[in-house]
Amino acid sequence: MAIIGRLADPGDDLRAALLAVGGDLARVDCGERARALRRLLHAEATRFPELLDAAPGRGAERLTEALADRLARLALSGRLRITDPALAAEQFLALVTGPLQSRSRYGNRVVPVQEQRAVTVAAVDMFLLAVG
Repeated sequence: MAIIGRLADPGDDLRAALLAVGGDLARVDCGERARALRRLLHAEATRFPELLDAAPGRGAERLTEALADRLARLALSGRLRITDPALAAEQFLALVTGPLQSRSRYGNRVVPVQEQRAVTVAAVDMFLLAVG
């Protein structure tokens, strides 16, 4: 939540702010705890399918809601062109974390920092191309 909170005052360079936030989200998503949780979820999903709904649960929802709030404020100030902040938040998170999850082989491979950065830059640039 602290990572998303930095978008409350992104400064003059919105791209730089989104790169910083996206980079930190990528770092957390590629961290050992997130990778271990991903491995556990995939290993136990057939025996305990309710885990897929319970584990990400409130944390992921709270993160998306907080990001949606920040994006809505940026839209109100004229810095982004979005009509659905919740959808924009989901899309931003998917652009950052989706490629990292598949590149990590769903938690079984460490994604190098330079690869995390490349994914983050591409995600932010795509996001801003669409809504900037």
